[in-house]
Amino acid sequence: MEAYEEGSRKMMNKMIIYSSQYGTSKQYATELSQKKAIPMYSVESIPESIVEADEIIYVGSIYMGKVLGFDKFSKKYKTLSSKLIVISAGMYDPTRKDNTDNIELTVKENLQKTNFLLKDIFCLKGKLDTQQLRLKHKILVNALYKSAKRKKESDLNDNERDIVRAYEDDSQIDLNKLDGVLDRL
Repeated sequence: MEAYEEGSRKMMNKMIIYSSQYGTSKQYATELSQKKAIPMYSVESIPESIVEADEIIYVGSIYMGKVLGFDKFSKKYKTLSSKLIVISAGMYDPTRKDNTDNIELTVKENLQKTNFLLKDIFCLKGKLDTQQLRLKHKILVNALYKSAKRKKESDLNDNERDIVRAYEDDSQIDLNKLDGVLDRL
């Protein structure tokens, strides 16, 4: 990974790191990698050349309200002073402010004792494929869904509505949602 000249401006060394449980974050990372010709690596196979990266794009699924693997990543590489973009993908509505505020808060908490320079945070819609879930996740999601379905629509809170929508939505992720991210890279 080396910097190169394009016209009169120096291009930055960039790297995409992804952490995915069921594939959505990997899909987003792959699309970004292909469209911007940025090398992509799983969080389990980060190359030593990460120390040369001027900018890192971390793509992770949301698990238990946090970006999967980001806490360990930020601790391990805390001395890097790279610019950082964090992209999350989860089953909760990524346009709802309390969701994005929560993700932003946890990302910033993870970065408090690091040298990373946070450039931006993007929250995207993930894909819930109940057939693909591990047993413990399947049990949890099914219980949340059944609990929400027993209530009247008017009695559901926003998170319960998100669970119902994610559970019943069989559409694929919308890779066009990356356009706003692509413009920032």
